[in-house]
Amino acid sequence: MTKVDIRLVIAIVATSAALGSFSYHYATASHGFETGVVGGTLPSAVTVSLAGQVMRPGDYFPLADYSPNYVAGHFLVRIPCDNNAVPLVTPVAGHVDELAERTWVAPAQLNYIAHASKPGDTCVYHSHIPAVDLVAVGQQGAPRVTDIGLLNQGTKNVVFRTANAMSFTLIKVLGEINPPNHYGPGGFADGIPNSPYLVTPTFPPTNLANPSPSFDEHHNH
Repeated sequence: MTKVDIRLVIAIVATSAALGSFSYHYATASHGFETGVVGGTLPSAVTVSLAGQVMRPGDYFPLADYSPNYVAGHFLVRIPCDNNAVPLVTPVAGHVDELAERTWVAPAQLNYIAHASKPGDTCVYHSHIPAVDLVAVGQQGAPRVTDIGLLNQGTKNVVFRTANAMSFTLIKVLGEINPPNHYGPGGFADGIPNSPYLVTPTFPPTNLANPSPSFDEHHNH
């Protein structure tokens, strides 16, 4: 190969690399090829250490994604809290989709575990996901849960300390989020007057003056 050929090849490669670095690719999945599982093939438990993490206002920290399956299980979290035992970040659950009209996430129902907590420092909470079958619960959360995570709804950074962590234990696969079980128009709640699951899209608000106080110290099964 001549010197001219080599220079041409180098120029082509350099140009391709430069163009590639400024290229963005978008893909929208129909999920039609995905089918929910009966059980035994999904992780039975997911645990994430939060020590050293920093969540800025509006940050979402994902824990588990069982999509396209919506699941039932037990959620446990040890996170920073204020002097009133209100969490400084909000555990949220629901479905996060690349399509805005199919995304719906809400604060999870939380139960405060006083004997394992230190208000003003770190508190422990557990949650039943979903909580729709519980009695006298102030915040039931989403009824179709494929995704679980944390959301910083406040106006300040939240720094996680040693032993801060969250975990989810899978109890049962309830179904799959594919149509007609997805959120949004044409989904499971379509046709229900004033259904909150048809809002496009729905994600808990952020940049609040105070942390979200949506948690229950006691509940009835």
